[in-house]
Amino acid sequence: MAGLIAKRYAEALFQLALENDCVDKYSDEIKLIHDTLAGQDEILKVINNPEISAEIKMSILENAFKEYVSNDVLGLLSVIFAKNREKELINILDSFLSKVIDYKGIVYAAVESAVPLKSEKLNEIKQKLSKKLNKQVEVEVKTVPELIGGIRISVCGYVIDNTVKNRIENIKKALLEIKLA
Repeated sequence: MAGLIAKRYAEALFQLALENDCVDKYSDEIKLIHDTLAGQDEILKVINNPEISAEIKMSILENAFKEYVSNDVLGLLSVIFAKNREKELINILDSFLSKVIDYKGIVYAAVESAVPLKSEKLNEIKQKLSKKLNKQVEVEVKTVPELIGGIRISVCGYVIDNTVKNRIENIKKALLEIKLA
């Protein structure tokens, strides 16, 4: 049920964003709130504390974000607190951001390499993946020295592994399968 609540609130804000032609603006604002609150256990304890009134919680967030977010996004926060749904706040924000990603046709690719990649190479990877998938691709890069060389790309549930480590493992498997006469 918790997931359903988050989806409903996120859908309401998303529809408002579409109506007002503010998808990017609201997305940036929601991301700001999400990034500020996610992982901040002390702040989340205050927000989720049932002994603190919704008005005080809303006042805290309003003072923190009023200069940076629109009245519509503040209105969403207000409704969340008025309906005692603050425990779902992060899930609501996550759900909204997921809707934006789906709407924009964005996919995320994880790129791992043994050494840091140059920006030209990353741009080339992004362009090739975008063309192949016919979607906008955002790349998350990670350096993994254990790969020895080459790159490994994970996108849309697929893995393209062109690393030296993978080649060595494949050779090792092939050698172990050889039956000596």
